[in-house]
Amino acid sequence: MKKLCLAFLLVASLQLVHADNVLKNSDFTDGALSWHGDGRTPADMKPQDSLDTNNNYGDQGLIIPLRGHTWTKIVQEFKTRNSSLTLNITYKLAPNTTFSTVSEDYVNVPHSIGFDAWPPFNGKKGSWMTMVSDFSKATLFYSNITPKPGSTDQQTESEPIVSLIPENEKTICLAFPPGTGAVILLHVSLDTK
Repeated sequence: MKKLCLAFLLVASLQLVHADNVLKNSDFTDGALSWHGDGRTPADMKPQDSLDTNNNYGDQGLIIPLRGHTWTKIVQEFKTRNSSLTLNITYKLAPNTTFSTVSEDYVNVPHSIGFDAWPPFNGKKGSWMTMVSDFSKATLFYSNITPKPGSTDQQTESEPIVSLIPENEKTICLAFPPGTGAVILLHVSLDTK
């Protein structure tokens, strides 16, 4: 009987430790599948001929080329049975990537990315943004991600998202300000533990 109780407790504790990701194609092994917006695969970014400049974006992840005067974004819809999640992101910047230094570029980010149904809010200069929306509850969680200036090293961000209504459709959006270069997303997940 003691062995059976011990086995039950062990299985139950392993289930608590296991984290489930509610997003699809989080490591972009299937390219941009399940993601909508401005993401491009490494194959999309390869030079067409030997005269083209090789930007060396690598061969993994989803590349978000920055534009000179407009925001870019990727989006995925998801459902979950959990009301609390943790957003985990691993990314790096392509060489010579810079974000806009113009304050006006960070005003009313929802309008800048074509999401006028969201209330207006401003971004932080020199940062890109994450947004998780739960329209059934009229809730929007957003945060700024400020990369290490000039670094092309892999960087990781993690943040809790709470008070979601289980089962209702939600949206995650990663938005990038005007600039030059590209952000290379290596992993984006919303984990239940």
